[in-house]
Amino acid sequence: MRHKTKTELNNMKQLITFSILVLLVISFSSCEQEALQPSIKYTNLNDMKASQSQSFSLDIDGDGDTEFLFTTLLVADQSGDKRQFIISPARANQVFEIAGGVGVLKAGQEIALGNPFNKNLEPMVVKSITDASVTWSGDWKDVNNKFIGIRFRLADQEYYYGWIRVSFDQSNEQFIIHDFAYCTTLNLGIKAGPK
Repeated sequence: MRHKTKTELNNMKQLITFSILVLLVISFSSCEQEALQPSIKYTNLNDMKASQSQSFSLDIDGDGDTEFLFTTLLVADQSGDKRQFIISPARANQVFEIAGGVGVLKAGQEIALGNPFNKNLEPMVVKSITDASVTWSGDWKDVNNKFIGIRFRLADQEYYYGWIRVSFDQSNEQFIIHDFAYCTTLNLGIKAGPK
């Protein structure tokens, strides 16, 4: 039986040490990936409606407090009547803003810290009624199954990020609120889209 030389022993120790380090890195990174998998809370709203005759209050955590309200306002001036279809965030809650309005987001768009959010936005849809005509305007007037990016606070002082999937039905003059989801980890973003 041949004895191993000092060099061979050192090489074996280095190989064993390297193998252990590789195994530790692999196990640590798999744990880290599991920890980075955010928990998403999804709720199907079964196509709730919001119209002139019926507002819809979205209570995200079921505590009886409204986080977001879908409703209409009637504004009259010398040019005629305007029915405004809006989303109204409660308290410090906000919606994703694009050019002063409620952003129309597609599936896959990131909703996170660093995006523009605001509380006081232009109406999503406006129906203008004059003696001569009825016209529709607003970024959401022809929308079907698009997303509103939201950020909101519950009992915490930090924000949760989520989305609400909405359509607008001009013929029945109503929002259809399909579902919503949010990341249950504070300050962690979410992509708009299916659960």
